[in-house]
Amino acid sequence: MLVSCGGNSGNLNAESTDNSTENAQTMPDWEITARVKKTLMIDGSLSASARMTSVTTNNGVVTLTGTVANKEERSKVVAMVKGVSGVVSVDDQLTVANS
Repeated sequence: MLVSCGGNSGNLNAESTDNSTENAQTMPDWEITARVKKTLMIDGSLSASARMTSVTTNNGVVTLTGTVANKEERSKVVAMVKGVSGVVSVDDQLTVANS
């Protein structure tokens, strides 16, 4: 963070220009992970393996690993995760069973 001591009095927004990730993420990673896991666990329409998807979060980027039943379920899981508050993007590393 750069702080100017003169010239731009009153223009505090000029302090920093490259913290878009910091500004986009207002929620800690652990809380995003917990919200994503809860979202998946409570959806009874997902297969047991999809509900047990491994979830990690780094700076709001959620990585999903594990196995889902089919392509449709994979798409549904990714869409659900994208809708969780705090998620910046999703790194889909899910595999489809028997494919």
